[in-house]
Amino acid sequence: MRNKRSNTAKSPTALKARMNRSGSDHKTLQDPKQLDITKRKLAKQKTAKLLERIEQQSRIFETTLSSITDFAYIYDRQGRFVYANQALLNLWGLRLEDAVGKNFYDLKYPPELADRLQRQIQQVFDTKSVVVDETPYTSPTGVGGYYEYIFCPVFDRSGNVEVVAGSTRDITGRKRTEEELRESQERYRILAESLESQVQARTIELENRNKDVFTQAEQLRDLSVRLMETQDEERRHIARELHDSAGQIIAALLMNLGRIHSELKSTNPKLAKLTQETQDFANELSQDIRTTSYLLHPPLLDELGLQAALGWYVEGLQKRAGLAVELDIQGNFERPTREMELTIFRVVQECLTNIHRHSGSPSARIKIFRKGSDVVVEVRDSGRGISADGLTRIRSRSAGLGLRGMRERVRQFAGSVHIDSKVGLGTTILVTIPSPGPA
Repeated sequence: MRNKRSNTAKSPTALKARMNRSGSDHKTLQDPKQLDITKRKLAKQKTAKLLERIEQQSRIFETTLSSITDFAYIYDRQGRFVYANQALLNLWGLRLEDAVGKNFYDLKYPPELADRLQRQIQQVFDTKSVVVDETPYTSPTGVGGYYEYIFCPVFDRSGNVEVVAGSTRDITGRKRTEEELRESQERYRILAESLESQVQARTIELENRNKDVFTQAEQLRDLSVRLMETQDEERRHIARELHDSAGQIIAALLMNLGRIHSELKSTNPKLAKLTQETQDFANELSQDIRTTSYLLHPPLLDELGLQAALGWYVEGLQKRAGLAVELDIQGNFERPTREMELTIFRVVQECLTNIHRHSGSPSARIKIFRKGSDVVVEVRDSGRGISADGLTRIRSRSAGLGLRGMRERVRQFAGSVHIDSKVGLGTTILVTIPSPGPA
C-alpha cells in the first residue's frame, strides 16, 4: 500500500498538473502592474466618494448660511475675509469674489471700527478665546443698524487657531426697545420722584393738619375738663348759697310763723290754721332746698368721703323715686383723691338718673372696688335694655344716656367707660379709672 501511494504521487500526469498550478499562482503574485492598477482604481473610487461628500456638505453649508438673516463669515490670520454668506454680501452690495481676500479697511469700514475689529480678530488668534461685542454700523448701501457680533476660534488638529469664524446679528429692534425701556424707566423715575415729593408734601400737610386737629382736640378736652370743674365749683357755690342764705331765711320765716301761729290759736283759730299750713309749706321748701343743695354738691363727700355721700344719695333716691338700689363698696376701700371721688360720685349719679328715667327697671346695683391699681365702678339694672343697633350708635358717637359726660369726666384720669346691654336683660355700665393709690 505504501508503494502504491508513492507511485501514484510520482506519476507524470500528476507532476505536470502540479507544475501548471504553481506556475499560474506564481505569475499572479509576481505581477506588480496588475496590483498597481487595482490600487489606483480603489483610490479613485474613494476620492470620488470623498469629493462627492465634500461637495454635498459644501452645498448644505452654503445653502444653510445663505438662507439665514444673520451674517456669517470667516477670517484668516491677517484679518481678511475667507468667506461671507449671502446676507452679508447683500449688506455690502458685493459678490463673493469681490469680498474674499479683503479686510475691513478695504471694505471702507470707519477707521475706528476697522481698527477695533482687526484688533479683536488678532485677539482671538492670540488668546484662543471667544470675543463678543456690539457696534453701530452703516453699510456702503446705506443700510444702518446696531449689530452684535461673535468671533470664535477654529482649531486645527494641532490645537492651533486656523481661522476665525464669526456671526453678526442685527439687534437694532432690541436696542430700540431697550432705549424705549430706559426712557420709560426714566420717565417713571421722574414721575415717581414727583409723586413721592407730592406725597411727602401732602403727608406733611396732613400731619400738620392732624397736629392742629389733635391740638384742638386736646384744647377741647382741656376746655371740657375746665368746664366741668367750673360747673362743680359753681354747684358748690350755689349749694353753699342755698344752704347758708336761703336756708337761714326760711329758718327765720319758720320761727316767725311759729310765733304768729301761737298768738292766733286763741284769738283767731281760722287764721291760725292758715298759718299752720304756711308753716308746713315752708318746712317742705326748706327740705327741698336742703336736698337740692346736697345734690348740687354733697357736703358729706368732702367731710366723710365717697361711701357716706353715696349712701345718703341712694337713700334719698329710694325715698323720692322708689328705686331700690343696692350699694356694694369693697371693704376697706381707701379713699382716692378728692377729684376722683367727685368723678365717681357724678358717674354713679348720672347712671342712676338714666336708670330712673329710661330703663324702667325697679332696681339697680352699684359695685365699687379696686382691681390692681384701678378703681372699677359697675352699675347694673334689670330694665328693658338697649337694642344692638342702638348700642352701636351710642358707642360710635359716644353720646346718649349721659355717656359723653361720663367719658369726659374719666378721660382726665385716662379712664374708660364701657356699656353693655341686651334687650329685656338690662344694661351694665363699667367704668375703669387708673389710680396709683389712695389719697
